[in-house]
Amino acid sequence: MKQILLHKGVVSVEDVPAPARDPHYVLVEVSKSLISTGTEMASVQLSGASLLTKAKERPRELKKVLESIRVRGIKRTWSLVQAKLDEWKPLGYSCVGHVLAVGDRVTQFQVGDRVACAGAGMANHAEIISVPSNLIVKVPSQVSDRSASFVTLGAIAMQGVRRADVRLGETVCVIGLGLVGQITVQLLHAAGCRVIGYDLDASRIKAGLAHGLLFGAHSNRELITQIPLLTSGQGVDATILTASTPSSEPTQLAFDITRKKGRIVVVGAVGMDIQRSPFYEKEQDFVISCSYGPGRYDAEYELRGHDYPYAFVRWTENRNMSAFLDLIEKKMIDVDSLIEAEMPLEESEKAYELLEKHKGSKPLAVVLTYPEQVNETMKTTPVIKTSFRIKTEGKVRVGLIGVGNFMKSVHIPNLGQLEAQAEVIAVCAGSSASATTVAKHLKAPIVSTDYRELISDPRVDAVIIATRHDKHASIAEDALRAGKHVYLEKPLALDMAELERLNKAVGSMNATPVFMVGFNRRFSPFTKKLKDYVVKRNAPLVMTYRVNAGELPVGHWTKTDEGGGRLRGEACHMIDFFQAVVDSPLHDCFIKGIHPHSNVHLRPDENFSAQFIYRDGSLCNLIYTSLGQTDLPKEVVEAHWGGMSAILDDFKRLSLFGVSGDDLSMAQNKGQLESLRTFFSSIRNGISFPISWDHLVETTSAAIQLDRDVWGTLPR
Repeated sequence: MKQILLHKGVVSVEDVPAPARDPHYVLVEVSKSLISTGTEMASVQLSGASLLTKAKERPRELKKVLESIRVRGIKRTWSLVQAKLDEWKPLGYSCVGHVLAVGDRVTQFQVGDRVACAGAGMANHAEIISVPSNLIVKVPSQVSDRSASFVTLGAIAMQGVRRADVRLGETVCVIGLGLVGQITVQLLHAAGCRVIGYDLDASRIKAGLAHGLLFGAHSNRELITQIPLLTSGQGVDATILTASTPSSEPTQLAFDITRKKGRIVVVGAVGMDIQRSPFYEKEQDFVISCSYGPGRYDAEYELRGHDYPYAFVRWTENRNMSAFLDLIEKKMIDVDSLIEAEMPLEESEKAYELLEKHKGSKPLAVVLTYPEQVNETMKTTPVIKTSFRIKTEGKVRVGLIGVGNFMKSVHIPNLGQLEAQAEVIAVCAGSSASATTVAKHLKAPIVSTDYRELISDPRVDAVIIATRHDKHASIAEDALRAGKHVYLEKPLALDMAELERLNKAVGSMNATPVFMVGFNRRFSPFTKKLKDYVVKRNAPLVMTYRVNAGELPVGHWTKTDEGGGRLRGEACHMIDFFQAVVDSPLHDCFIKGIHPHSNVHLRPDENFSAQFIYRDGSLCNLIYTSLGQTDLPKEVVEAHWGGMSAILDDFKRLSLFGVSGDDLSMAQNKGQLESLRTFFSSIRNGISFPISWDHLVETTSAAIQLDRDVWGTLPR
């Protein structure tokens, strides 16, 4: 299919695989999409800016980079930054089309429904899109596709008006009469408000006057002079800021023109370096409007379709979208008159060039149109073949499934160091843009959004799976049954049912391909050196592993059903480390977790102490917490045996005590590269399980059991 992508400031129409089906999502064939001449053009300009400019524009991102340098070092951080800069990013977040397919867990839509869609990264400028159900609404029969394509901008404007809490007859000023500002003017007029507008562009004031604007000013002085005359000297009841500027001048202006105890609502991206007076003296309410409305940025609502109760959250983003389309149907809102250009998808590059180089006033709205029933098979296929070719015979031909941060920051750089052994020929990701970005970077000839395309391709010898945790077991099972060698990121499985299915799959195979789980710490040179000494012991081993894991935001995917929690999702690494060093079957394990009574955000599966007893008498203790100071090293291991001791400090230094040997010190090495190297050598040497299957089952079973025990009867 065709999709608009942004790469280093250049907009182009690219061939990409169509999105795969998802139980919570709806596949939509797009008929029209709206270019946001403000938000999107800002993204285009920033994409082509220098690294210094980007750092100034995004100080929070710069802070993350500096922290990464502290933890990972300059070389690895620079490679991550370069990979980020080289991304091909999707554009668009407001469109309309017809439903092609409906996920199994979606009940409110049917194939053929005409729908309007919202969401950056989902409602893209593309022939086919995949959008979660709460970001889709049905389009009333009397509303044209042109008008319905405004649904996202309409919801943004509507949420700003709701946050202003306006009343019939009140006077409201809208600062910034771009596309969102124009719609805001119409919404306020429809609500019975007297509307004053402000914009430096006289043509935008003229457009506003045609849709209910009482008065428009194009300078601060003019606005400040006229407001008292229009409000009997009181000031406006509310001001809505829909401008886009880093300057704080519009915000300060809003305080000056708004009456005592009035409301100021920030919708646009404006500077907020504000003075306390007159804000304080007038006791004004200053609030932010969050995009389309309640539900925005809540993964449970947006991605997994969990709606908010109607009685308690009357206006969600989905309900705002529907309400906006209803107003268009009743002819209370007119967006068609805001469209200044309509162009076919194939000419979209010209559209962005027009917007970027336009002299004077930029067009308020540009609508893209899409061809109907053209190359339907090509348009909907989840795999494409690029112009790149498979280079060299004799290497393991690898397919990547899931190209999130870990794949891009760890595995792909390491594969570059193993290019004599392996060649990436296929890339699969849920996002067409992500799959295309990585495939272009690696010159991979196969790009897909459906992993089944990779495992059914005879040219692919092996797959590296790094999807979210809830998909690990099923994809690994399918890949094994397809005869592919599998490197699966941890965890192996999230519950016993998944583990049992994998166990049956492995047991039913006559010749098992190489199967490996990414328990990389056992392959670290620090672990190997420690084992060299521990293996000679004649007495049990006592070991403590302390993990200062750091706090993750509430709602982070690792804490949801997708991730399975941090015990099953990450602490399995430490359980495998114990298994590798002790090298004795696990006899029993116990756990105690923090039971929060006052702080519901403290989870027992990320604050716990677990004990492991092995058949040789060894005792290991895992202390895992999210409550520590980030300056403290993340992982520290103490091991004691036969009058000897060792301390492993964050996989950077191994200190030995009472042992006739040298300490080991180097840059942090958790064994990721060595783990991949072992995988490829096992393929060459016919070793099906570089880590024994029994060990994998034992580690995974223990993690699942401990997770169940630590929660007890606590609600999730």
